Amino acid sequence: MNYQLKVKPFKEQAGKKYRIIQVSDIALHTTKKKATKSPGKKIKESMDMEKPGRIYGSIEHTNSFDKFFLMESLKRDPEFIKLVQENAKEGYGTLVSLPKDGIPILAGKDTEEFVKSKNGKRILRRLEKNKNRD
Repeated sequence: MNYQLKVKPFKEQAGKKYRIIQVSDIALHTTKKKATKSPGKKIKESMDMEKPGRIYGSIEHTNSFDKFFLMESLKRDPEFIKLVQENAKEGYGTLVSLPKDGIPILAGKDTEEFVKSKNGKRILRRLEKNKNRD
């Protein structure tokens, strides 16, 4: 079977069952996190355990967070495609659900701690000083 993943609005089909992957937020961290090699594998583990999961990635090579960036990374993941195919064999459609108003971008716990630290406060003062100078 040849699968093509598409980004499009959801239209319910009568009698079809769905498995929904809910994207809740993006958290920015100051500490280096090891990028998740296979988001599809982590998603499958979360679905099997019926618990929320977290995927880590790098933003160094992109300039935006949007649904197309997210979906493009999932489309390239063979494990995610395999998950979609397995769901289809079981009679389920796979949906990736994003918040209607966009994906909230939050500070991770380590980022919040850094901002409250002495070095974080220095950086904030320097940014404010540069802002006032402009």
